[in-house]
Amino acid sequence: MLFDFRPYIILLWRMRWFLTLNFVVVAAIAIVFAFHFAKKEYCSQATFLPPATGNINLMAGLSNNPLMGLLSGDESGDAIETIFESKILKRRVIEKFNLYENYMLTKSPNKFELAVKRMQKQIALLSSLKGKGIGMSKTLSYSVQCYHSSPDTALQMAEYIFSYLDSVMIHISISKASRNRAFIESQYVASNEKRDSLNMAFKEFQVSNKAFDVSEQMKFTLKVYADIKAAAVMNDLKLLALQREYRGNTPEITEAMNAKKVYEKKLAEFEQKEEYDVLPSLNLSSELMPQYANIFSALEVQSKICVLLATELEQARLQEARDVSPIILVDPAYMAEYKSRPKRIPMVMAITAGYMCALIFIIIAYTLISDFFKSGWLTAKPET
Repeated sequence: MLFDFRPYIILLWRMRWFLTLNFVVVAAIAIVFAFHFAKKEYCSQATFLPPATGNINLMAGLSNNPLMGLLSGDESGDAIETIFESKILKRRVIEKFNLYENYMLTKSPNKFELAVKRMQKQIALLSSLKGKGIGMSKTLSYSVQCYHSSPDTALQMAEYIFSYLDSVMIHISISKASRNRAFIESQYVASNEKRDSLNMAFKEFQVSNKAFDVSEQMKFTLKVYADIKAAAVMNDLKLLALQREYRGNTPEITEAMNAKKVYEKKLAEFEQKEEYDVLPSLNLSSELMPQYANIFSALEVQSKICVLLATELEQARLQEARDVSPIILVDPAYMAEYKSRPKRIPMVMAITAGYMCALIFIIIAYTLISDFFKSGWLTAKPET
């Protein structure tokens, strides 16, 4: 069964003059309070740009995949928000501007935590965001907003908080650059040591195997081998011609036979000789060439790494030496000329509406309770 509101509407209509009088009185009181007794607060605001995102990493810079940039996150914005929410900043602001007395918390046992809660209504960090799609966003700017009953104090609070954020961000930037420089420097030293060890190994390999430039040495070996082979072929043709022309052993034939043995011995040496020489044998050349190429390529790669790390180290040292602020002030704080809150008309409306709702509720509740007692439920005797 639905509740019947008609009797109560009729009751309120009968009391309309009483309600109207209360409305006028409370509205007048709310106007006087809002315009003469409500505590005025002035706002001072400083707007600045967040630090520009530097190089994320080498792979992200070389990659053509646009999603690689999402892995970095908005680190600079997180740092600014973390610093702003830090207890040390709040404690310094409270102590510098004597907010304990302003909040009347001087004798409170938990005055710091209570003051922090009240500061949330007085100091705020606002951010301007820009969407980037797929749920990502980019922070365009930050604003430090401070309210106080004194416009000069509001200005000083905004300037102090911004200067603190600025100094901490400079310290963070220098600290990151210092750690980055130390890491690159350690890698550079290790890379130089590895290059020096490769140089020593390469030098020992060259001296012990007489392999100073195996590719060039192989060219000379093949050239000499080809010359000897050509001379041996010509000698064989000469010997064959002499043997057809003369019978028996003549001095020319004997000389050609001896030359053939010499050529065959030299060719066998160039093919199978196991001794290391400036002109290595073809057998040794096939073994030395892969070893020489491996050591040489490793040394070449390590040298390029050293050059790259040397460049990165110089950049890291320059970055470490930079003590300029990574955040850029766009709109400095200024002293407010007119109060920012409270909003008087909304306050009057809220006070009046709240009072009238409470008054109507009391009237209806009083009527309900009176009707309940008049029904005689409490005095009714139980049937026997």
